[in-house]
Amino acid sequence: MTVSVIVPVYNAEKYLQHCVNSILGQTYKETELILVDDGSTDMSGKICDEYSKMDKRVITIHKTNSGSSNARKAGLAAAKGQYIGFVDADDWIESDYFEKMVKAQQDTGADIVVSNHFHDIGADFKKVCSNFPTGLYPKELLLPTLLYSGQFFEYGLQPHMVTKLFRKEIILKTQMCVDGRIIIGEDAAVVYPSVLEADTIYISDICGYHYVQRLGSMTKKETHDETGIYRLLFEHLENAFRHANVWSVMAPQMEQYKKYLLFMRQMQSFDDKVLLPFGGINRKSRVVIYGAGVLGQKMYSYLSAVDGMEVVLWVDKNYMAYQKNGMNVNHPEKILSLIDYDYILIANTVQRTADSIRQYLDNIGIVKEKIRWFSEEFVNWNR
Repeated sequence: MTVSVIVPVYNAEKYLQHCVNSILGQTYKETELILVDDGSTDMSGKICDEYSKMDKRVITIHKTNSGSSNARKAGLAAAKGQYIGFVDADDWIESDYFEKMVKAQQDTGADIVVSNHFHDIGADFKKVCSNFPTGLYPKELLLPTLLYSGQFFEYGLQPHMVTKLFRKEIILKTQMCVDGRIIIGEDAAVVYPSVLEADTIYISDICGYHYVQRLGSMTKKETHDETGIYRLLFEHLENAFRHANVWSVMAPQMEQYKKYLLFMRQMQSFDDKVLLPFGGINRKSRVVIYGAGVLGQKMYSYLSAVDGMEVVLWVDKNYMAYQKNGMNVNHPEKILSLIDYDYILIANTVQRTADSIRQYLDNIGIVKEKIRWFSEEFVNWNR
């Protein structure tokens, strides 16, 4: 079985060789690698061409910049494999990743094979899994918690395209109809409709993909017309769910998904007070931010710009990795040296992680009234 691996590339010269080498070094050899240079302005395009010259399995496509969704379309149009996988240009995969994914498909006959992944932060990493036990599922069994697990906010099935092996006929149908203007949630716009097109989905315990968190990634950048982009995404998903006659099941999940995405990208839009989803914070507050991931970075930027608000400390257990990237993040125990602050804000969207942080803070003697996470009113609120 031939697998086509598609890598959208945009200004990734620092990481591209590590990524490509990890794909070409796979123990599963029946692969073709399609590098789609999406109008890079650095040396990425040249690096792609050099790999094409060195290895006949590598195909390079150059195109004008129009986003990762359109780059994936270009890659799909050239793909010859029966199954399609994706890797982002600044990530990497372990050497037996596709061998395991292909074996899982051949053993189960699944239309989509799903893996777990590692979230790399500096030298540290954590395993991220879907909220379904390992097994072969007809799509109907996934639908009740497909988008939202029931815990704020955790996906049932993680939306990442890079942790899926798709039957080509399915991904062609779902990717090619995505509006290229969708640049927020573009993975979800493909993955969830693909589940609806599949007969069976295999949730595996494979974990060989490394998602590397880097400063300046697209998930941390703001765009000029985010309201319009959200509307396109939400309408696209709603249309897919309605077309498949599953809207009654998916509508409540969509409400939680909308709330999560809007807070992650436009947290100020909720505020009569500052950080209304955290119960409302007085504008003259002195706060500690616990967490330096995507949400923590957005909260730090947002709160630092609020007149009268003071971020007195920013902490994360992986503080050393963030310090290497020039961020003023400290060890959580530094909270104990503070004399005066009003709140510790937990910058994490996953309830079980927030509960773990709460427990840690309680163990080191922090007064529970000072600890804030999403309020019950926000979690249960419907737009």
